[in-house]
Amino acid sequence: MKNSLGAPLLPLNRGQRSMMSFEPIIDRLRVEAFRGFRDACEFDLSATAVVITGPNGTGKTSFFDALQWGLLGSLERLESLRSRRNVEHVVNQYRLGRKASVEMDLSLPSGPVTLRRTGDQGGSTLELRRAYEPALFGDEAESELRSILLPNSELALESALTTSGLMQQDVMRRVLEAKPADRYRQLSTVLGLGALEDFEDTTRSLAKLTSEREKDARVELARLADALKQAQGRSDAAQTRLATRPQVAAVREEALSVLLATPVGISVRGRSVSLEGPDDVRLAATAFGHAADMVESARALTSHAFQLRRGLGEGPAEEEVSGLRAQVARAEAARDAVEASRDIAQGQLNAARLAAADMAQLAVLAVPMLSDDCPVCGQHIDRDHVERELRERAEATGTILELERAFSELANDLSRTAAAVTTAREVLSAAEQKAERWRQVRSADLAAQAAVEALAEEIKVVNLARYDLESFAGVATPALEYFRRVRRALHDLLETFDRQSDQGAVERAVAETRSFEFALASAEEELAAQSARSNMLQMLSEQTIEARVEVTEARLRSIQPLVANIFQRLDPHPAFKTVEFELDTYYRKGTTSPLVIDQVENIAADPLLIFSTSQANIVALSYFIAMSLSFEERGLPFLLLDDPVQSMDDVNVLGFADLCRHLRLRRQLIVSTHERRFSSLLERKLAPRAEGSRTKIIKFTGWDRSGPTVQEYFVEPQLLEDPIRLVHLAG
Repeated sequence: MKNSLGAPLLPLNRGQRSMMSFEPIIDRLRVEAFRGFRDACEFDLSATAVVITGPNGTGKTSFFDALQWGLLGSLERLESLRSRRNVEHVVNQYRLGRKASVEMDLSLPSGPVTLRRTGDQGGSTLELRRAYEPALFGDEAESELRSILLPNSELALESALTTSGLMQQDVMRRVLEAKPADRYRQLSTVLGLGALEDFEDTTRSLAKLTSEREKDARVELARLADALKQAQGRSDAAQTRLATRPQVAAVREEALSVLLATPVGISVRGRSVSLEGPDDVRLAATAFGHAADMVESARALTSHAFQLRRGLGEGPAEEEVSGLRAQVARAEAARDAVEASRDIAQGQLNAARLAAADMAQLAVLAVPMLSDDCPVCGQHIDRDHVERELRERAEATGTILELERAFSELANDLSRTAAAVTTAREVLSAAEQKAERWRQVRSADLAAQAAVEALAEEIKVVNLARYDLESFAGVATPALEYFRRVRRALHDLLETFDRQSDQGAVERAVAETRSFEFALASAEEELAAQSARSNMLQMLSEQTIEARVEVTEARLRSIQPLVANIFQRLDPHPAFKTVEFELDTYYRKGTTSPLVIDQVENIAADPLLIFSTSQANIVALSYFIAMSLSFEERGLPFLLLDDPVQSMDDVNVLGFADLCRHLRLRRQLIVSTHERRFSSLLERKLAPRAEGSRTKIIKFTGWDRSGPTVQEYFVEPQLLEDPIRLVHLAG
């Protein structure tokens, strides 16, 4: 059977009755404080077809946003429009500070389910309730929602909804504008070929991992080759050293001759020195080194004592120092006595001078009080003569002169006694310094003597003729040179004994070289194995891509009639009458691109480049509806179309309305439009024509700050006594 445009009708599943409607899935929607809804608004959606109509700007898109947000908890199309991440795009602007709320009742084969999502731009929480079961929240509820809506599909709910469940007007052409590789992956998933995709990813990952292992094997092979080269170099060097070592016996004889050539006053102790083996030589070398250190230390102490004694002379006796200290004390006592006498004379002189000054001052004050004549004898009084006489007598008294002479003598005595004290102290200091130097000399002599005497106990390999300072001073330098000569000879003997160590080093180097040769051979085998495995997996990866493209192409061809059927029903172009997707491999990745075809002239082109906006939208719509129907029982049980007829011509609108009549047979259909004529057309086309089928009209008549103004009603059924059966297409 064909429609009025002559296109074949959609195929039905075997056993599906013609003109029967799909059971409604979304029964109820309640929206509050969300997008364009400030106040709570509830919609009855318990119909197989729901037509949402009304002018632009009255809340239809917010209705579809509520369905999407209630199912997914996100509004991807609005994310890129926000100027800042904290801009609120979920909660109604008149309810900021509160949480948006969307509730849905779903009728599913497993029983009714109620969803309730609350939240804002920062996040949301889903609550899922079933009758007689505890409520689920958060991630657990999200997982359960996906399993009940897509029980037979591996798709994520978001992918299924955006590719075949909900088409909104501002994202209609996303499938056409997507990158070819992304479109290919989406097609593959929608067609149920996720297992192939997983196998391809696994093969590619294994090929990459094996390639990295091959690279690591090459690095390890280069490292082992370098290590083998270095080991061979060490082996050659050890063999060269071994070949150039002198004979031990000859060097031992030379060391013994040096050992026995002792200076005068030194003799080797009996059997204290043995040169049989390397350990004996090492002990002897250590002993002679210790002897050299001891002799050098004793010689340094002896030299220090000699330097301190040089030019010192005889040391003062202790009685002499004590006598000098007593002399200093007597001189200081004499000085202190003279100083005390001088201080007394100074006081007496000062008191006499003060008394004389007082008398002179008294005379000065008394003279003016004299009368011209004496009141006793009547003789004339010469005031100036009297004043002069009084002053001379006050200043020239014999007492002051005597005191001044005594003070002067005492001051001279103090100077002599102070000089005597200074001289006595200098003599005492010189004597004490000389005594201190002699004490240092005696201490250095004792230390040197102790060091020389300690040589008898510390040096075990030789004997000195005498262990006193005078004898040691003559033998110290020859003994030190002797000990050093013997130590050098013994070290030479030790190096000769190391010839045996060189033999061990040669053996170790040869063993190391063989070990690296074995490891290198193993690494070469590992590299060969990894290279073969890498090449095999690389070939498998390439073949997997080709196989996946081939299988995807075969599956896509199987649904191509469905895409073409829908496109021909909408008939957007007079020449390009069919649409298909071209599959290819680009840079080892599957790609797919949409093509519209003029079958008369055999011309294919990209619809985005040659079609108008309206025509390109019809291509996207055809693809979207075909993907939804191709899912069959694996897809979502509803189809949500937000104003898909924008910019459509009248002929396209008529074809789409006829298409919607058949879509309701496979999915619960919820479609919106702002065109009143198209709304009326859909109302007629989607009028119920079988028992149990219902069509709901929801009119958005206006909008104010509280939200949309809505009118709802069910369309009267137009039942047919003998409904037309749809013919199933072969293939």
